[in-house]
Amino acid sequence: MPSRVTPQQYGQAVLDHVQTGAYPESEEVISAEFPPSALPEISKLIEQAREDVKINIRKASQDSAPDIDGWVSQAKQLRLDIQESQKIAREIVEQARQGQYLEDQVNDATSKVQLLNGEVAFNNSLGATLERVQAIQRTLDIVQRAILTGRFVEAVDFLEQVEGELDSIPGPRSSRVAGILDLKIADLRNDVVEKLTDCWKACICIDSARSSIRISRSVNDSSTMDLLTLVAALTKLQLFNEKMLPFCKDLEMLVIKPRLQVGADDTVGALEIDGDEISVSGQSSDLSAEALFSDLDSIIDFLRTELPSSVLEPLAQHMMPRLISRLISTWLASAVPEDLVGMKDFQNTMSLVQTFGNSLDSYKWPGKRDLVDWTRSIPNVWHRKRQETSLDHIRKLLSQGVGTIETVERVETQVLSRHDEVFASNNGGDDWNAGWSDDESASPTKTHPPTTSNTAEGEDEEDVSAWGLDDEKGNKTSQDDKDKAVAADVDADAWGWGDENEGEESKKAPLSSQPDRKTIKSNGLARAPEQAEREVTLKERYNITSLPKEILEMITQIVSDAEKLETSDLADSPIASAAPNLLSLPGLVLAMYRASASSSYASHPSGSMFLYNDSLWLAESLQQLASHHVTRSGKHIQSRTAHNLNLEAHVLALESYGKRAYAKEMESQRTIIIDLLDGAQGFVHCTEYPFNQECDIAISSAVDRLRGLHKQWQDVLSHSALLQSLGSLLSTVTNKVVVDIEDMSDISEPESQQLAAYCNRLAALETLFLPTPQATTDPLASAQSESNEQSPVPLTALYAPHWLKFQYLANILESPLVDIKYLWTEGELGLEFDTEELVDLVMALFADTPHRRSAVAEIRGRKGVR
Repeated sequence: MPSRVTPQQYGQAVLDHVQTGAYPESEEVISAEFPPSALPEISKLIEQAREDVKINIRKASQDSAPDIDGWVSQAKQLRLDIQESQKIAREIVEQARQGQYLEDQVNDATSKVQLLNGEVAFNNSLGATLERVQAIQRTLDIVQRAILTGRFVEAVDFLEQVEGELDSIPGPRSSRVAGILDLKIADLRNDVVEKLTDCWKACICIDSARSSIRISRSVNDSSTMDLLTLVAALTKLQLFNEKMLPFCKDLEMLVIKPRLQVGADDTVGALEIDGDEISVSGQSSDLSAEALFSDLDSIIDFLRTELPSSVLEPLAQHMMPRLISRLISTWLASAVPEDLVGMKDFQNTMSLVQTFGNSLDSYKWPGKRDLVDWTRSIPNVWHRKRQETSLDHIRKLLSQGVGTIETVERVETQVLSRHDEVFASNNGGDDWNAGWSDDESASPTKTHPPTTSNTAEGEDEEDVSAWGLDDEKGNKTSQDDKDKAVAADVDADAWGWGDENEGEESKKAPLSSQPDRKTIKSNGLARAPEQAEREVTLKERYNITSLPKEILEMITQIVSDAEKLETSDLADSPIASAAPNLLSLPGLVLAMYRASASSSYASHPSGSMFLYNDSLWLAESLQQLASHHVTRSGKHIQSRTAHNLNLEAHVLALESYGKRAYAKEMESQRTIIIDLLDGAQGFVHCTEYPFNQECDIAISSAVDRLRGLHKQWQDVLSHSALLQSLGSLLSTVTNKVVVDIEDMSDISEPESQQLAAYCNRLAALETLFLPTPQATTDPLASAQSESNEQSPVPLTALYAPHWLKFQYLANILESPLVDIKYLWTEGELGLEFDTEELVDLVMALFADTPHRRSAVAEIRGRKGVR
């Protein structure tokens, strides 16, 4: 369809867009295609619009023509002004150049004037310097002449003057003239120093080969140079200290040290003074304090006589501190006695020390204060020496091992009442053997009632009843015993002994093991008629090493020395104030023993048991020692020694330490025995190969182990402690056997017979628990013991808890069901077995029959005797 837009419309749209940027309003024009035929019309319209613009410009220019002419005339005038300004600027620059030239001429003239003035000043200064140099040269000539004539003090004075004048010379010291003068002054100073050194050597003549020192007042009998003048000259040159220090060292090494140092042959140098010469030649065996302080006084008198005060005072300041230090370290420290034997001689020595200190103070020499301070520290020195000696002695004792074996006796007195079943029994004499108390018999005269205990069930309760510690079910322990136990635990914690985790056995060391009512009744012991109270004295022997006696002797000597220091003879001694501190040594000695004893006893097969015996014996002896010093002849002693001697904590620590050693050994043996029995593997299939061999080896090994321990310990422990120890181990064996058998759900008849045979082999160990005659002062107990010697009854049930249960188990394994029911209903089987325990055994031993079911119902229906 042909376009309806005319070329004029195309041209007008283009022209509007060029002039105003507008777009055509007609949609038809916008959407129409631009035809080439419209170009001429568009060009015509644009050219016409251009002409119209030019006409409009011309009209506008004609109206503003007068203003443009004015602007043009002003621009021309401005150009002329600029050119004039440029001309003036060039003139100013030319004038500035002329001024700089004149200023340069002025500066040049000023520099020439200053140069001339400097030359004049230099010439004047040079003249003055040359005059000063000439004056210095004349002074140097005077110094040289003074050196040649021996006037060294004058030479030193002039040298100081020359050095001051040289410093006043203007100019640097690095100049050639100053350098030449410095070298000449240095040469003259060296000459003076060399001459003064020669004079010093002539006055103080040191002969190291002869260990002698000769002091002369003048140089070659010259009156112009004596020692005083020489010291003055050296002091001015600040060389006196350089000469004094070697002289002090030579005096110390050649005279003082040989006289104070004691040689390996117990000799010292012999001091000799001949006029103005002092020397140490030869050897002297006189090591007395009188000879020492006499020689020291002679040395000081010699120095005060031969040396002027200007030398003596600095010499004393350098020499005396070293002399006093050497005197204290080599003589006075060793003069302090280790004990009280040499105290009188030491007091004489202290008098000499005080006199010597007063002499030094009168001379206004240093040293008295050091001597006084050391005198005040004598108690600490003596205490420290005594402490070192004691600890060294205990260390040497422990390093030698257990030493010799000695047999000691423990004595205990007890009062038995008419209510005491042990006292009333026919076998009372033998029962006393079981009633020994290792823990409560610290004193041979101590009296206390026997302890009772009830048989309980369970491994822990068995051990407690075996050692007499069943406080909750038996008689109550006294408050004092509880306090001691607490103090022992505190002491053990303080020393760090509770870190081995030794188990409950640390609380189960052999204590009182009195038989209780139930045990005596179960053993079938006849009861005697009640009798009145009477006192019975028991004696028992056991073995200890020589170590505790030597330690007790050492502690006894320490306590004795502390008492002697309070007497009138030694109350005024220098070490009297050390008495309270001396009483701390027993604690250190015992701590050293506890710290090192375990390694010393380890070399012996029964070392732990010896350590137990030694510790308790020493604790008991220390209790007796403390009681002896607190109460003597029934009168209380009010003394510092009795007040400060507190051995209770140490006694508790020793008892606890010994019991821990015992507990550790027992725990070790228990572990070994349990390991041996573990080889039986619970006795399952004990009639079949190879299990029967393993069971046989386990039982044989346990039996041999207990018999071996009995043989090993019977020469160490007391009989009661031996039975207690073996009883505890046997209880471990029987308990494990009982538990293993009760754990078997089915036991055939051959297995039952084999298990009974094992029990019988273990039951043969009761021969180890046969009583021995017990020493006693009670006639009735002695008679009873004699009657029992004909047919001794093993005391296994007293020392091995649940021994009767083990024997009943052996009977059950071999007995028919009727006998088992009879023992349960009419006998004392119910004292050892619970209902379910017995039921489990019956069901394991017998087949499921109406007879067994009836027996089980009867057992459950009727409780055993409780």
